Amino acid sequence: MEFTHEQISEIISEITNGESGLEGLIKQGLESLMISERRFHNEELSDVSNGYRDCRVCHGGKVFELRVLHGRHDNFHPT
Repeated sequence: MEFTHEQISEIISEITNGESGLEGLIKQGLESLMISERRFHNEELSDVSNGYRDCRVCHGGKVFELRVLHGRHDNFHPT
């Protein structure tokens, strides 16, 4: 899916102006990156995603509650 710069700006603006603000945008961005990284991991190691596990990450004095994809072999650790 391809988006124009204006469309991306509009989406980001909607998220940051929403209830969770910038923290919501950061959380959503991190979770999206983990999903992409997990897809690559699954292809490389023939693993299968098997639900989610909760994870806390501290950044900039904020605590983010993230959902990390869990694998059958439990050897995925996002970077």
